[in-house]
Amino acid sequence: MKTGSQHRQDQIIKAAVKRFSHFGIAKTSLTEVAEDLALSKQALSYYFPDKQSLVNVVVEKISDDYISQLSMEINESESVETALLKITQVKARFFERYFMFANHDEYVDILKLESFTTWRKRLSERESALLTRLFERGISQDELKPLHARNTAELLLETLFAFSKCMKDRGGIPEPAAFRELLNKQQEVIKLFYQGLKANTPLN
Repeated sequence: MKTGSQHRQDQIIKAAVKRFSHFGIAKTSLTEVAEDLALSKQALSYYFPDKQSLVNVVVEKISDDYISQLSMEINESESVETALLKITQVKARFFERYFMFANHDEYVDILKLESFTTWRKRLSERESALLTRLFERGISQDELKPLHARNTAELLLETLFAFSKCMKDRGGIPEPAAFRELLNKQQEVIKLFYQGLKANTPLN
């Protein structure tokens, strides 16, 4: 059972996630997060002494939720193809929900910090490890041809990331239709990618 302090900290994180998701990191202050919870800024600072400490915890929570969703979809999918398509749905859902996190100049400055560099590397490794195990499972079950699972996982993730980066680089806040278009393109790539991995696909 959580203590009162842990419960209050969870409330602050939830409020910060809501604020950051709607307004972005740069346009959210600790005072606004505190006001959403009817707290004083001084009371909030007991749990998070500065904005960076709160951002770090929020990003870790979102990352854990993201990895948990990916893992669940992979474990519940009967085939590699189904798992890959489900993965793109999870990625699209999180990308749209938290798009504002990456939509302001302050985010670029934050990402230069050592703590965020470490976080990005760890998230990438966790994501790659999940896909590596998925491909290894596919090989062992003769669904996929023999391949270097780790390299293939990293190549696929880099390809999917490129689509998302193109959308961010356009600037502005995309319409919902743009996110659907992104998902459709990523899933088309997945289908083509999978055809090249299938055990019954002849090599050229």
